[in-house]
Amino acid sequence: MGLRGKLLSVISYFLLIFIALIVVLHFLFGFQYAVILTNSMEPHINPNDLVVTKPVDPAQLHVGDVIMYQIKIGNATYRITHRIIAIEHLPNGEYYFITKGDNLKYRDPWNVYPQDVVGKVILVVPKVGVIWPYIPLIVLFLFLLVIAMLAYDLALLLIGGVLIRPKSRKADLLALRRKKIKIYHYKRH
Repeated sequence: MGLRGKLLSVISYFLLIFIALIVVLHFLFGFQYAVILTNSMEPHINPNDLVVTKPVDPAQLHVGDVIMYQIKIGNATYRITHRIIAIEHLPNGEYYFITKGDNLKYRDPWNVYPQDVVGKVILVVPKVGVIWPYIPLIVLFLFLLVIAMLAYDLALLLIGGVLIRPKSRKADLLALRRKKIKIYHYKRH
């Protein structure tokens, strides 16, 4: 395999490990991934940016944190990523968050309660949202590419092993027979 093949192999394995890490973080640790569709958080988070959120205890959130929360309007549930601008405490010990988009003039018209919080934004990956819908196809392609490379390596190993061995089974048997004849001949003298 040439330098180009080795480079493709390394890149493919790296991408496959990266995608496996994304899946593990999501299913084992509850990380959420979302593509931002609006400009409400510009200039810090732009449309087509991918945000990664980590589950967090709402009691650990502070003013200034960017969170993803969900609200239900009618029959639809929406996920919104905005900044906490205030925390209001109620006399009964409960509390809620007041949120606002960085690029908006007014606060959000609803209160965000702790059970509505999906997570705290920990990472923003610029412009990944452009390819995000194609990630399943990319994963399938990488998986097939890795399988093809492993099959190619296995075929080279098998073919290489056969070509290196100059003797056939018949040649091995003839050599063993000659050896026995020589040993027998030496013992008689």
